Amino acid sequence: MRGSFLAASFKQSNKVSKASPSSPANPRSLHIPLISDTAHFLAVIEELERLGLKVGKEEREDFSGFKIRPSAVVYASSEEDVVKAVKFAYERGIPVVPTGAGTSLSGHLQCEGCILVDLSKMNKILELNEVDWYVRVQPGVILEDLFKFVESKGFFLPPDPASYFMCTVGGAIANSSGGMRGLKYGTFREWVLAVRVVLPDGTVVKLGEPFRKNRAGYDLVHLIAGSEGTLGIVTEAWLRVIPKPEGETYTVMAFVPDLERAGEIVYQLRVYRVLPDLAEFIDDQVVEALNRHFNAGLPVPKGGLMFFRGDEDVKEKVLKVLSGRAEKVEVAKGEEGDELLRFRAMGALALKAEAKYVYVEDIVVPVSRLVEAIRELKRIEEKYKVRMPVIAHIGDGNLHPNILFDRTENAEEIFEEVARIALKFNGSVSGEHGIGVQKANVMAEQIVNQNGEKVLELMYGIKRLFDPKGIMNPGKYVEKAYNYVKSRRP
Repeated sequence: MRGSFLAASFKQSNKVSKASPSSPANPRSLHIPLISDTAHFLAVIEELERLGLKVGKEEREDFSGFKIRPSAVVYASSEEDVVKAVKFAYERGIPVVPTGAGTSLSGHLQCEGCILVDLSKMNKILELNEVDWYVRVQPGVILEDLFKFVESKGFFLPPDPASYFMCTVGGAIANSSGGMRGLKYGTFREWVLAVRVVLPDGTVVKLGEPFRKNRAGYDLVHLIAGSEGTLGIVTEAWLRVIPKPEGETYTVMAFVPDLERAGEIVYQLRVYRVLPDLAEFIDDQVVEALNRHFNAGLPVPKGGLMFFRGDEDVKEKVLKVLSGRAEKVEVAKGEEGDELLRFRAMGALALKAEAKYVYVEDIVVPVSRLVEAIRELKRIEEKYKVRMPVIAHIGDGNLHPNILFDRTENAEEIFEEVARIALKFNGSVSGEHGIGVQKANVMAEQIVNQNGEKVLELMYGIKRLFDPKGIMNPGKYVEKAYNYVKSRRP
Protein backbone atom coordinates (compact mmCIF):
# COMPACT_ATOMS: atom_id res chain seq x y z
CA MET A 1 0.00 0.00 0.00
CA ARG A 2 2.72 2.47 0.95
CA GLY A 3 4.54 2.22 -2.32
CA SER A 4 1.45 2.40 -4.49
CA PHE A 5 0.32 5.48 -2.55
CA LEU A 6 3.65 7.21 -3.06
CA ALA A 7 3.88 6.17 -6.70
CA ALA A 8 0.46 7.69 -7.31
CA SER A 9 1.60 10.82 -5.51
CA PHE A 10 4.68 11.01 -7.72
CA LYS A 11 2.51 10.88 -10.80
CA GLN A 12 0.25 13.53 -9.29
CA SER A 13 3.20 15.85 -8.63
CA ASN A 14 4.18 15.66 -12.28
CA LYS A 15 0.63 16.58 -13.27
CA VAL A 16 0.57 19.50 -10.89
CA SER A 17 3.78 20.96 -12.23
CA LYS A 18 4.35 21.30 -15.95
CA ALA A 19 7.99 22.09 -15.24
CA SER A 20 10.78 19.76 -16.14
CA PRO A 21 12.31 17.60 -13.42
CA SER A 22 14.31 19.21 -10.77
CA SER A 23 17.40 20.55 -12.46
CA PRO A 24 17.75 23.77 -14.41
CA ALA A 25 17.06 23.61 -18.10
CA ASN A 26 20.65 23.49 -19.12
CA PRO A 27 22.61 21.45 -16.55
CA ARG A 28 26.29 20.90 -17.08
CA SER A 29 26.78 18.91 -20.23
CA LEU A 30 29.04 15.98 -20.78
CA HIS A 31 29.73 15.37 -24.44
CA ILE A 32 31.45 12.21 -25.59
CA PRO A 33 31.35 12.57 -29.40
CA LEU A 34 32.08 8.95 -30.19
CA ILE A 35 29.00 8.22 -32.18
CA SER A 36 27.62 11.18 -34.03
CA ASP A 37 25.60 10.17 -37.04
CA THR A 38 22.42 8.22 -37.66
CA ALA A 39 24.11 5.60 -39.84
CA HIS A 40 26.54 4.79 -37.07
CA PHE A 41 23.67 4.57 -34.55
CA LEU A 42 21.89 2.06 -36.75
CA ALA A 43 25.06 0.04 -37.30
CA VAL A 44 25.63 -0.27 -33.55
CA ILE A 45 22.04 -1.36 -32.98
CA GLU A 46 22.23 -3.94 -35.78
CA GLU A 47 25.47 -5.42 -34.44
CA LEU A 48 24.03 -5.67 -30.92
CA GLU A 49 20.90 -7.34 -32.27
CA ARG A 50 23.04 -9.91 -34.10
CA LEU A 51 24.42 -10.84 -30.67
CA GLY A 52 20.89 -11.83 -29.67
CA LEU A 53 20.28 -8.74 -27.54
CA LYS A 54 17.03 -6.81 -27.28
CA VAL A 55 17.97 -3.29 -28.37
CA GLY A 56 16.16 0.02 -28.73
CA LYS A 57 16.94 3.69 -29.41
CA GLU A 58 15.45 6.24 -27.08
CA GLU A 59 16.45 9.35 -25.19
CA ARG A 60 15.84 9.49 -21.45
CA GLU A 61 15.90 11.97 -18.62
CA ASP A 62 16.69 11.17 -15.01
CA PHE A 63 14.74 12.45 -12.01
CA SER A 64 16.62 15.74 -11.87
CA GLY A 65 16.48 16.49 -15.58
CA PHE A 66 19.90 15.37 -16.79
CA LYS A 67 19.72 14.12 -20.37
CA ILE A 68 20.68 10.61 -21.46
CA ARG A 69 21.20 10.35 -25.22
CA PRO A 70 22.52 6.84 -25.98
CA SER A 71 23.41 5.36 -29.33
CA ALA A 72 21.54 2.25 -28.23
CA VAL A 73 19.67 0.89 -25.24
CA VAL A 74 20.28 -2.77 -24.37
CA TYR A 75 17.40 -4.27 -22.40
CA ALA A 76 19.29 -6.89 -20.45
CA SER A 77 17.36 -9.86 -19.10
CA SER A 78 20.37 -11.84 -17.83
CA GLU A 79 23.99 -11.54 -16.80
CA GLU A 80 24.92 -13.03 -20.16
CA ASP A 81 23.20 -10.10 -21.90
CA VAL A 82 25.22 -7.64 -19.83
CA VAL A 83 28.46 -9.46 -20.65
CA LYS A 84 27.71 -9.40 -24.39
CA ALA A 85 26.92 -5.68 -24.35
CA VAL A 86 29.98 -4.75 -22.28
CA LYS A 87 32.40 -6.86 -24.36
CA PHE A 88 30.99 -5.31 -27.53
CA ALA A 89 31.53 -1.81 -26.11
CA TYR A 90 34.99 -2.64 -24.78
CA GLU A 91 36.22 -3.87 -28.15
CA ARG A 92 35.00 -0.69 -29.86
CA GLY A 93 35.77 1.86 -27.16
CA ILE A 94 32.14 2.90 -26.76
CA PRO A 95 31.06 4.23 -23.33
CA VAL A 96 28.76 2.00 -21.28
CA VAL A 97 26.29 3.36 -18.73
CA PRO A 98 24.16 1.07 -16.52
CA THR A 99 20.70 2.21 -15.46
CA GLY A 100 17.73 1.03 -13.45
CA ALA A 101 14.82 3.34 -12.69
CA GLY A 102 16.58 6.62 -13.44
CA THR A 103 15.92 8.23 -10.05
CA SER A 104 19.44 9.66 -9.69
CA LEU A 105 19.82 13.30 -8.76
CA SER A 106 23.31 14.44 -9.75
CA GLY A 107 23.84 13.44 -13.35
CA HIS A 108 25.11 9.91 -12.69
CA LEU A 109 23.70 8.59 -15.98
CA GLN A 110 24.28 11.49 -18.33
CA CYS A 111 25.84 10.38 -21.62
CA GLU A 112 26.12 11.12 -25.31
CA GLY A 113 26.52 8.24 -27.71
CA CYS A 114 26.87 5.58 -25.02
CA ILE A 115 25.42 2.09 -24.86
CA LEU A 116 22.86 2.31 -22.08
CA VAL A 117 22.44 -1.04 -20.34
CA ASP A 118 18.94 -1.15 -18.86
CA LEU A 119 18.82 -3.62 -15.95
CA SER A 120 15.17 -3.16 -15.01
CA LYS A 121 14.15 -6.57 -16.43
CA MET A 122 16.67 -8.35 -14.20
CA ASN A 123 14.22 -8.14 -11.34
CA LYS A 124 14.13 -11.51 -9.59
CA ILE A 125 14.45 -12.15 -5.87
CA LEU A 126 16.59 -15.29 -6.04
CA GLU A 127 16.96 -16.48 -2.46
CA LEU A 128 16.23 -15.66 1.17
CA ASN A 129 18.50 -17.47 3.60
CA GLU A 130 16.70 -17.56 6.94
CA VAL A 131 19.70 -18.93 8.84
CA ASP A 132 22.56 -16.85 7.42
CA TRP A 133 20.25 -13.84 7.19
CA TYR A 134 20.72 -12.59 3.66
CA VAL A 135 18.62 -12.07 0.57
CA ARG A 136 20.07 -12.59 -2.92
CA VAL A 137 18.62 -10.42 -5.67
CA GLN A 138 19.10 -9.15 -9.19
CA PRO A 139 19.75 -5.42 -9.67
CA GLY A 140 16.39 -4.52 -11.24
CA VAL A 141 14.30 -5.42 -8.18
CA ILE A 142 12.27 -2.42 -6.96
CA LEU A 143 13.16 -1.68 -3.34
CA GLU A 144 9.55 -1.59 -2.20
CA ASP A 145 8.97 -5.09 -3.59
CA LEU A 146 12.06 -6.31 -1.77
CA PHE A 147 10.96 -4.66 1.50
CA LYS A 148 7.55 -6.33 1.27
CA PHE A 149 9.09 -9.71 0.50
CA VAL A 150 11.56 -9.79 3.39
CA GLU A 151 8.96 -8.39 5.81
CA SER A 152 6.54 -11.15 4.82
CA LYS A 153 9.21 -13.61 5.96
CA GLY A 154 9.79 -11.82 9.27
CA PHE A 155 12.92 -9.91 8.21
CA PHE A 156 13.92 -6.28 7.81
CA LEU A 157 16.17 -4.38 5.36
CA PRO A 158 16.50 -0.88 6.85
CA PRO A 159 17.90 1.56 4.19
CA ASP A 160 14.91 3.51 2.87
CA PRO A 161 15.68 6.16 0.23
CA ALA A 162 12.72 8.45 -0.44
CA SER A 163 12.34 6.95 -3.93
CA TYR A 164 12.12 3.38 -2.55
CA PHE A 165 8.74 2.88 -4.25
CA MET A 166 10.37 3.19 -7.68
CA CYS A 167 14.19 2.92 -7.38
CA THR A 168 16.06 -0.36 -7.89
CA VAL A 169 18.50 -2.39 -5.83
CA GLY A 170 21.26 -1.82 -8.39
CA GLY A 171 20.84 1.93 -8.22
CA ALA A 172 20.73 1.89 -4.42
CA ILE A 173 24.00 -0.05 -4.33
CA ALA A 174 25.69 2.08 -6.99
CA ASN A 175 24.81 5.23 -5.07
CA SER A 176 25.01 3.79 -1.54
CA SER A 177 21.59 5.33 -0.96
CA GLY A 178 20.40 6.36 2.47
CA GLY A 179 17.06 7.51 3.82
CA MET A 180 15.27 8.36 7.03
CA ARG A 181 16.49 5.26 8.87
CA GLY A 182 20.12 6.07 8.07
CA LEU A 183 20.58 7.67 11.51
CA LYS A 184 20.43 4.28 13.21
CA TYR A 185 21.10 1.82 10.40
CA GLY A 186 23.42 3.62 7.98
CA THR A 187 23.35 3.64 4.17
CA PHE A 188 23.06 0.82 1.66
CA ARG A 189 26.82 0.24 1.62
CA GLU A 190 26.59 -1.20 5.13
CA TRP A 191 24.05 -3.83 4.07
CA VAL A 192 25.82 -5.24 1.00
CA LEU A 193 27.63 -8.51 1.75
CA ALA A 194 28.65 -9.64 -1.73
CA VAL A 195 28.11 -8.80 -5.41
CA ARG A 196 28.61 -10.25 -8.86
CA VAL A 197 30.05 -7.61 -11.15
CA VAL A 198 30.66 -7.41 -14.89
CA LEU A 199 33.94 -5.52 -15.23
CA PRO A 200 34.59 -3.07 -18.12
CA ASP A 201 36.29 -5.78 -20.24
CA GLY A 202 33.32 -8.16 -19.83
CA THR A 203 34.92 -10.36 -17.15
CA VAL A 204 32.54 -11.49 -14.40
CA VAL A 205 33.76 -11.57 -10.79
CA LYS A 206 32.14 -12.32 -7.47
CA LEU A 207 33.29 -10.03 -4.68
CA GLY A 208 32.74 -10.80 -1.01
CA GLU A 209 30.83 -13.57 0.73
CA PRO A 210 27.30 -13.74 2.16
CA PHE A 211 28.32 -13.36 5.78
CA ARG A 212 29.42 -10.36 7.86
CA LYS A 213 32.91 -11.35 9.00
CA ASN A 214 35.29 -11.70 6.08
CA ARG A 215 38.86 -10.45 6.31
CA ALA A 216 40.21 -12.14 3.19
CA GLY A 217 41.85 -9.37 1.21
CA TYR A 218 40.84 -5.78 0.45
CA ASP A 219 37.17 -4.87 0.85
CA LEU A 220 36.20 -4.60 -2.82
CA VAL A 221 32.50 -5.02 -2.07
CA HIS A 222 32.28 -1.65 -0.40
CA LEU A 223 34.39 -0.16 -3.15
CA ILE A 224 31.70 -1.14 -5.65
CA ALA A 225 28.92 0.12 -3.36
CA GLY A 226 28.89 3.86 -3.97
CA SER A 227 31.00 3.72 -7.16
CA GLU A 228 28.11 5.11 -9.27
CA GLY A 229 28.53 2.57 -12.04
CA THR A 230 32.05 3.75 -12.87
CA LEU A 231 33.85 0.46 -12.06
CA GLY A 232 31.49 -2.20 -13.35
CA ILE A 233 27.88 -3.39 -13.52
CA VAL A 234 26.33 -5.28 -10.60
CA THR A 235 24.29 -8.26 -11.83
CA GLU A 236 23.58 -9.92 -8.49
CA ALA A 237 23.80 -8.89 -4.85
CA TRP A 238 23.69 -10.54 -1.44
CA LEU A 239 22.14 -8.13 1.07
CA ARG A 240 22.15 -8.51 4.83
CA VAL A 241 18.76 -8.69 6.54
CA ILE A 242 17.88 -8.76 10.23
CA PRO A 243 14.82 -10.02 12.09
CA LYS A 244 11.90 -7.64 11.88
CA PRO A 245 11.84 -5.49 15.03
CA GLU A 246 9.07 -6.42 17.45
CA GLY A 247 7.20 -4.28 19.92
CA GLU A 248 5.35 -1.00 19.64
CA THR A 249 6.91 1.97 17.94
CA TYR A 250 6.14 5.61 18.59
CA THR A 251 6.47 8.62 16.31
CA VAL A 252 7.01 11.96 18.00
CA MET A 253 6.17 15.11 16.02
CA ALA A 254 7.57 18.33 17.44
CA PHE A 255 6.81 21.92 16.42
CA VAL A 256 9.95 24.07 16.43
CA PRO A 257 10.29 27.80 15.70
CA ASP A 258 13.05 27.40 13.11
CA LEU A 259 15.75 25.14 11.71
CA GLU A 260 18.31 26.50 14.14
CA ARG A 261 16.25 25.27 17.10
CA ALA A 262 16.00 21.88 15.39
CA GLY A 263 19.80 21.79 15.21
CA GLU A 264 20.02 22.59 18.93
CA ILE A 265 17.64 19.70 19.73
CA VAL A 266 19.74 17.26 17.71
CA TYR A 267 22.84 18.49 19.52
CA GLN A 268 21.17 17.74 22.86
CA LEU A 269 20.11 14.27 21.70
CA ARG A 270 23.77 13.53 21.07
CA VAL A 271 24.84 14.98 24.44
CA TYR A 272 22.33 12.73 26.24
CA ARG A 273 23.20 9.73 24.04
CA VAL A 274 19.70 9.26 22.63
CA LEU A 275 19.60 7.27 19.37
CA PRO A 276 16.14 7.21 17.74
CA ASP A 277 15.42 5.15 14.65
CA LEU A 278 15.18 8.46 12.81
CA ALA A 279 15.29 12.21 13.45
CA GLU A 280 13.85 14.26 10.59
CA PHE A 281 13.00 17.88 9.83
CA ILE A 282 10.81 19.70 7.30
CA ASP A 283 10.32 23.45 7.40
CA ASP A 284 7.05 25.37 7.15
CA GLN A 285 7.38 25.82 3.37
CA VAL A 286 7.56 22.05 2.88
CA VAL A 287 4.50 21.55 5.13
CA GLU A 288 2.54 24.13 3.13
CA ALA A 289 3.56 22.44 -0.15
CA LEU A 290 2.43 19.04 1.18
CA ASN A 291 -0.92 20.47 2.19
CA ARG A 292 -1.32 22.32 -1.10
CA HIS A 293 -0.46 19.51 -3.50
CA PHE A 294 -1.23 16.33 -1.57
CA ASN A 295 -3.93 17.41 0.89
CA ALA A 296 -1.74 16.23 3.75
CA GLY A 297 -3.75 18.10 6.35
CA LEU A 298 -0.64 18.76 8.45
CA PRO A 299 -0.68 21.61 10.98
CA VAL A 300 1.51 24.44 9.70
CA PRO A 301 4.17 25.38 12.25
CA LYS A 302 5.82 28.78 12.60
CA GLY A 303 9.21 27.21 11.78
CA GLY A 304 9.08 23.52 11.02
CA LEU A 305 8.27 20.00 12.11
CA MET A 306 10.62 17.41 13.55
CA PHE A 307 9.90 13.69 13.52
CA PHE A 308 11.42 11.03 15.76
CA ARG A 309 10.73 7.31 15.93
CA GLY A 310 11.65 4.62 18.44
CA ASP A 311 10.41 2.30 21.16
CA GLU A 312 8.87 3.51 24.40
CA ASP A 313 12.23 4.10 26.07
CA VAL A 314 13.46 6.21 23.13
CA LYS A 315 10.16 8.08 23.06
CA GLU A 316 10.49 9.07 26.72
CA LYS A 317 14.09 10.21 26.28
CA VAL A 318 13.17 12.27 23.19
CA LEU A 319 10.29 13.90 25.07
CA LYS A 320 12.67 14.93 27.86
CA VAL A 321 15.03 16.59 25.38
CA LEU A 322 12.10 18.34 23.68
CA SER A 323 10.73 19.69 26.96
CA GLY A 324 11.20 23.46 26.97
CA ARG A 325 12.72 23.39 23.49
CA ALA A 326 9.75 22.50 21.26
CA GLU A 327 6.66 24.69 21.08
CA LYS A 328 4.29 21.73 20.83
CA VAL A 329 4.66 17.94 20.79
CA GLU A 330 2.37 15.19 19.51
CA VAL A 331 2.87 11.43 19.85
CA ALA A 332 1.47 8.81 17.47
CA LYS A 333 1.60 5.05 17.89
CA GLY A 334 2.19 2.43 15.20
CA GLU A 335 0.34 3.05 11.92
CA GLU A 336 -0.67 6.60 12.88
CA GLY A 337 3.02 7.44 12.94
CA ASP A 338 3.52 5.65 9.63
CA GLU A 339 1.06 8.07 8.04
CA LEU A 340 3.04 11.08 9.29
CA LEU A 341 6.28 9.64 7.92
CA ARG A 342 4.64 8.94 4.57
CA PHE A 343 4.06 12.64 4.16
CA ARG A 344 7.60 13.38 5.30
CA ALA A 345 8.86 11.10 2.47
CA MET A 346 6.76 13.04 -0.04
CA GLY A 347 8.30 16.42 0.79
CA ALA A 348 10.60 16.56 -2.23
CA LEU A 349 7.76 15.62 -4.59
CA ALA A 350 5.62 18.44 -3.20
CA LEU A 351 8.40 20.95 -3.75
CA LYS A 352 8.73 19.90 -7.41
CA ALA A 353 5.33 21.48 -7.95
CA GLU A 354 6.34 24.76 -6.31
CA ALA A 355 8.70 26.18 -8.92
CA LYS A 356 9.76 25.76 -12.51
CA TYR A 357 13.19 24.47 -11.51
CA VAL A 358 14.39 22.83 -8.30
CA TYR A 359 17.96 22.07 -7.27
CA VAL A 360 18.02 19.48 -4.49
CA GLU A 361 21.16 19.88 -2.38
CA ASP A 362 22.66 17.19 -0.19
CA ILE A 363 25.32 18.18 2.31
CA VAL A 364 26.52 16.69 5.58
CA VAL A 365 28.14 18.51 8.46
CA PRO A 366 29.27 17.22 11.86
CA VAL A 367 26.40 17.45 14.33
CA SER A 368 28.66 19.58 16.53
CA ARG A 369 28.70 22.21 13.71
CA LEU A 370 25.07 21.82 12.67
CA VAL A 371 23.76 25.09 14.10
CA GLU A 372 26.62 27.05 12.47
CA ALA A 373 25.87 25.40 9.11
CA ILE A 374 22.20 26.26 9.42
CA ARG A 375 23.09 29.93 9.95
CA GLU A 376 25.13 29.79 6.74
CA LEU A 377 22.09 28.43 4.88
CA LYS A 378 20.03 31.36 6.13
CA ARG A 379 22.75 33.78 4.99
CA ILE A 380 22.78 32.35 1.45
CA GLU A 381 18.98 32.38 1.22
CA GLU A 382 18.96 36.05 2.19
CA LYS A 383 21.90 36.93 -0.06
CA TYR A 384 20.29 35.59 -3.22
CA LYS A 385 16.65 36.29 -2.29
CA VAL A 386 15.56 32.77 -3.23
CA ARG A 387 13.20 30.30 -1.64
CA MET A 388 15.21 27.50 -0.09
CA PRO A 389 12.91 25.11 1.82
CA VAL A 390 14.82 22.57 3.88
CA ILE A 391 14.24 18.85 4.28
CA ALA A 392 16.77 17.18 6.52
CA HIS A 393 17.88 13.86 7.95
CA ILE A 394 18.88 16.21 10.67
CA GLY A 395 19.83 13.56 13.23
CA ASP A 396 23.06 12.79 11.35
CA GLY A 397 23.72 16.29 10.05
CA ASN A 398 22.40 15.58 6.54
CA LEU A 399 20.72 18.71 5.09
CA HIS A 400 18.68 18.90 1.88
CA PRO A 401 18.05 22.55 0.99
CA ASN A 402 15.74 22.63 -2.04
CA ILE A 403 16.62 25.71 -4.09
CA LEU A 404 13.56 26.90 -6.03
CA PHE A 405 13.98 28.88 -9.25
CA ASP A 406 11.77 30.33 -11.94
CA ARG A 407 14.90 31.48 -13.81
CA THR A 408 18.33 29.85 -13.76
CA GLU A 409 20.91 32.59 -14.26
CA ASN A 410 22.68 32.04 -10.93
CA ALA A 411 21.41 28.54 -10.16
CA GLU A 412 24.74 26.78 -10.21
CA GLU A 413 26.42 29.59 -8.27
CA ILE A 414 23.94 29.17 -5.43
CA PHE A 415 24.15 25.39 -5.60
CA GLU A 416 27.93 25.45 -5.24
CA GLU A 417 27.84 28.02 -2.46
CA VAL A 418 25.56 25.73 -0.46
CA ALA A 419 27.91 22.82 -1.09
CA ARG A 420 30.79 24.89 0.24
CA ILE A 421 29.06 25.08 3.60
CA ALA A 422 30.05 21.43 3.97
CA LEU A 423 33.63 22.27 3.05
CA LYS A 424 33.72 25.11 5.57
CA PHE A 425 32.78 22.80 8.44
CA ASN A 426 34.81 19.75 7.33
CA GLY A 427 31.70 17.87 6.25
CA SER A 428 30.81 16.18 2.99
CA VAL A 429 29.37 17.65 -0.19
CA SER A 430 27.17 14.58 -0.56
CA GLY A 431 25.64 12.26 2.00
CA GLU A 432 23.38 10.07 -0.11
CA HIS A 433 22.53 11.69 -3.46
CA GLY A 434 25.96 11.00 -4.91
CA ILE A 435 28.29 13.03 -7.10
CA GLY A 436 27.73 12.32 -10.80
CA VAL A 437 28.77 15.33 -12.89
CA GLN A 438 27.05 17.97 -10.81
CA LYS A 439 29.22 17.82 -7.70
CA ALA A 440 32.53 16.41 -8.94
CA ASN A 441 34.38 19.72 -8.67
CA VAL A 442 33.37 20.43 -5.08
CA MET A 443 34.04 16.78 -4.20
CA ALA A 444 37.56 17.26 -5.54
CA GLU A 445 38.02 20.26 -3.26
CA GLN A 446 36.70 18.30 -0.28
CA ILE A 447 39.11 15.41 -0.80
CA VAL A 448 42.13 17.59 -1.52
CA ASN A 449 41.47 19.93 1.41
CA GLN A 450 40.48 17.32 4.00
CA ASN A 451 42.45 14.26 2.91
CA GLY A 452 45.12 15.44 0.50
CA GLU A 453 45.61 15.32 -3.25
CA LYS A 454 47.34 11.93 -2.96
CA VAL A 455 44.05 10.39 -1.85
CA LEU A 456 42.30 11.66 -4.97
CA GLU A 457 45.16 10.28 -7.05
CA LEU A 458 44.68 6.88 -5.39
CA MET A 459 40.96 6.98 -6.21
CA TYR A 460 41.69 7.85 -9.82
CA GLY A 461 44.25 5.02 -9.93
CA ILE A 462 41.53 2.59 -8.85
CA LYS A 463 39.31 3.82 -11.68
CA ARG A 464 42.12 3.32 -14.21
CA LEU A 465 42.92 -0.13 -12.82
CA PHE A 466 39.34 -1.33 -13.17
CA ASP A 467 38.69 0.55 -16.40
CA PRO A 468 41.92 1.16 -18.39
CA LYS A 469 40.01 2.15 -21.55
CA GLY A 470 37.80 4.56 -19.61
CA ILE A 471 34.51 3.26 -21.02
CA MET A 472 32.48 2.57 -17.85
CA ASN A 473 30.20 5.53 -17.12
CA PRO A 474 33.03 7.93 -18.01
CA GLY A 475 33.51 11.64 -17.37
CA LYS A 476 31.93 11.68 -13.94
CA TYR A 477 32.59 11.23 -10.24
CA VAL A 478 36.25 10.52 -9.39
CA GLU A 479 37.42 10.89 -13.01
CA LYS A 480 35.87 14.34 -13.37
CA ALA A 481 37.11 15.36 -9.92
CA TYR A 482 40.66 14.29 -10.76
CA ASN A 483 40.63 16.11 -14.10
CA TYR A 484 39.31 19.25 -12.39
CA VAL A 485 42.25 19.28 -9.96
CA LYS A 486 44.70 18.48 -12.75
CA SER A 487 43.39 21.38 -14.84
CA ARG A 488 44.05 23.82 -11.99
CA ARG A 489 47.69 22.86 -11.52
CA PRO A 490 50.18 25.53 -12.66
